Amino acid sequence: MLLEGGCQPVTVGHLSHSLVAGFHHTDTRQLPDVTCGGHGLAPMGGSAGGALTAAVCNGLAAALALGAAGALIGTRFQATVEALVDPSISKAIIEGHGEDTERSTVLDIARGSRWPSKYPARTLGHPYLDQWRGREDELGADADAKRAYQNGVARGDLPSPVWASEAIDLINDLPSAAELVGALAAQAEDALARAGTR
Repeated sequence: MLLEGGCQPVTVGHLSHSLVAGFHHTDTRQLPDVTCGGHGLAPMGGSAGGALTAAVCNGLAAALALGAAGALIGTRFQATVEALVDPSISKAIIEGHGEDTERSTVLDIARGSRWPSKYPARTLGHPYLDQWRGREDELGADADAKRAYQNGVARGDLPSPVWASEAIDLINDLPSAAELVGALAAQAEDALARAGTR
């Protein structure tokens, strides 16, 4: 994906990584927040001059106020009519709570994912998290347990992971993507207008 001017967005786990990688002049750094769903590096510090990844709890207006050019919002869009996810995932996000989420490498290990362990994923609770929490090395060496996970998901006996932000308490409906974008834009404009009058 290219942005205006031919710039390509670059996702890094920490601001210092973007500097080491030579992206310190770009306006397209994306810094995953540890409260976000999916994978991220913790703890994270610093701020970005370009696109800042923001969880729904921070809001688009907060990201813009911090100097971002935009925000990447993932979990919220999984609970839209057009989301390319199983309806059970949207339902789990709508009904879930932030305290139901957890950052872990267990599901990546069980799935055979190549994500490095320094990037744990935030998901809703899962039976395999309960079974293998704190035993990640053991799971990694247990081919039968990984196969049992993959077969269980394929049969529908185990749920697929639900990548979800800690901010899912704020998600309680299933709008269309267009409705959501319109609402986010209106909320951001209102918040920025109010901030400008202080």
